[in-house]
Amino acid sequence: MHSVYLYVKRSEEAFDFAKKVKAIVEKNGFRAVTDQPELDFVEKIPQEEIKNCKLAVVVGGDGTFLAAARKVAPLGVPIVGINLGRFGFLTEIETSEVEKLLPKALKGELPLQERLVLEVFKENPKEGRKFVGCAINDAVISKSAIARMIDLSIKTSLGALGRISGDGIIIATPTGSTAYALAAGGPIVYPTLDAKVLVPICPHTLTHRPIVVAGEVEIYLRLETDYSDVYLTVDGQIDQKITHEDTVIVKKAPFKLRVFTHPYRSYFDLLRVKLRWGKR
Repeated sequence: MHSVYLYVKRSEEAFDFAKKVKAIVEKNGFRAVTDQPELDFVEKIPQEEIKNCKLAVVVGGDGTFLAAARKVAPLGVPIVGINLGRFGFLTEIETSEVEKLLPKALKGELPLQERLVLEVFKENPKEGRKFVGCAINDAVISKSAIARMIDLSIKTSLGALGRISGDGIIIATPTGSTAYALAAGGPIVYPTLDAKVLVPICPHTLTHRPIVVAGEVEIYLRLETDYSDVYLTVDGQIDQKITHEDTVIVKKAPFKLRVFTHPYRSYFDLLRVKLRWGKR
């Protein structure tokens, strides 16, 4: 019997709905499993067994989806999201559609997209290179709320981009181009493209504009100021303080996120509904 991995937002509403999801999974001949100890109604497995699951089902919002996606993307397990959040850009299936669409996901009958994932590292002379995390949406270097403007030097595997001054920079995947990067003035990039988006945050020089580079181009970021509290954040969920001794390296992961999408709604439909394109 194939297993289906459940990852659920930590709320009573999500736990209650997850029971319905579990019932649908089992009705269709699959075994529901999880590694979340609080889901006392779902069979537990160790993390290392997630790779054997046929599908990952997320019950929650986009933040829950990101946390689950970082777990399953390196394992090649496809993922589908059921929206219990406010926005639901990544968790495309609404609760009213679960009984109809979840069985299709279990049978592999929904459209499957493969999306670029980033690997983020921090390197310094004392500790060497250390892995920070995978980014489904973005890696961000930013100053704290009360810090002064920071300077960052930006190099790539194809050559130097130069130095920027401002509040920081966002390195986003196409999936993440509609998140923080969009709010900071970046472009929307179709989610299956092999590209990275670099978006300065409130640059001091207005000629510093967002740029899109090929996915295989590696990015090297170095803080040129040492008086500010500056942080590296991955997907808004993993954060580390950085200093002028650190180099942040952002590269294309050797795997992709495999995500089932809505069968009756295109990406452009999603933009119109969620971003209210065409609305006054």
